[in-house]
Amino acid sequence: MLKRLAWRTGVSKVPEAKDKNIVLTGPGRSGTTLTCFLLNKLPNAVALSEPIAPGKYADRMPDREAVVDGIEDFYRDMRKMALGQGLVVSKHVGGMVPDNTKGMKDGVRQRIAEKGKIPVGKELEPDFYLAIKQPGLFTALLPVLAKRFSCFAIVRNPLAIVASTSTLQNKRRKNPAAKRAKRRYDPELGSRLEENKREGADRVGQRLLRLHYTFERYQQVLPENHILRYEDICSSHGKALEVIVPTARELDEPLENKNLNPLYPRDKTLRFGERLLESEGAYWNFYSREDAEEIMNGLQ
Repeated sequence: MLKRLAWRTGVSKVPEAKDKNIVLTGPGRSGTTLTCFLLNKLPNAVALSEPIAPGKYADRMPDREAVVDGIEDFYRDMRKMALGQGLVVSKHVGGMVPDNTKGMKDGVRQRIAEKGKIPVGKELEPDFYLAIKQPGLFTALLPVLAKRFSCFAIVRNPLAIVASTSTLQNKRRKNPAAKRAKRRYDPELGSRLEENKREGADRVGQRLLRLHYTFERYQQVLPENHILRYEDICSSHGKALEVIVPTARELDEPLENKNLNPLYPRDKTLRFGERLLESEGAYWNFYSREDAEEIMNGLQ
């Protein structure tokens, strides 16, 4: 069992020169955007939020190595653009990668970021750290990516993940092509979900399987200290990110753990929490049932 304890300074491994291209992944709503925001505060580091279109390399499947070849080319292109033009591509709000791409708009909480070119805004050395977060794509390809990149996953209390997702107004345009592309990158997950559905799983059961599968993949592929908890990033004021970029040990940001966000729908969160506590999944290797109960009790 890899029960995660509070982050402690002095246990991180200093990345080697070959590790300057950083892969960031994690379950949705787990703190990957916050991680990019914090890394962008560091000298000689750039972090991009979901710059790759979901279906960009789908036509290369089932050859995952070819897909990762394309991702390596993308890192190379972003490095050239950053050094040559002072620009990069990222999801952004007002030309900057925010700490959260979701916010209030027209009276509802929804996605407010757009994708486009934004200024780097700092001097960079040729060997700068380039981190890219692309949760769905990178989780699907993690076993192959981990052979070529320094990879990190940001995880969060599974009940907080679901509660946070539940607050979003679902106004995204449906994109069947992108959805098909995501399934092509990770056919194993698709097969397990289909089998789970045939066995009678409802929507909650499917969501629990997705969470289990995602946490299980991180545990199977990544070194223990390359899996960072959102809660530890907050409590360390960002210092926990020094395992990714060493200068993050100097961070001292006033971060708020939002696992008890008053916007979270109480009844829906409690119902899911009850099912979560009854379940077995790889997420319990990083969190305890008491962690989930703390959120449920805090919402009552």
